[in-house]
Amino acid sequence: MEIALDLEQVQLLAAVELGRVHMDPRFTRPDFERLPPGAGTRRATGRLKPLKRALLVDLADEPDQYGIRLYRLTRLGEQVLAAAREQAETAAGDALPAGGGHG
Repeated sequence: MEIALDLEQVQLLAAVELGRVHMDPRFTRPDFERLPPGAGTRRATGRLKPLKRALLVDLADEPDQYGIRLYRLTRLGEQVLAAAREQAETAAGDALPAGGGHG
């Protein structure tokens, strides 16, 4: 099975890996991504749908006192994120000019 993700989806997978994406049942569209310090949060429900359909993420078992549950990568999600990172490294290496870019 081939899984094709765009850059934003790969970035969201990385945010899940870092524990920055959660589900808060107090909201109608309950999924959020915590952005870097000082930047707040943004909704993630729509962006998570293809990741959930592809079985790349699921919810952690235990909610906190408010019912909030973190998303986590599935084993497949871990593999896909690792492959995406490898592709990015390869692409970055291919973009270097001959001679390593030193002039």
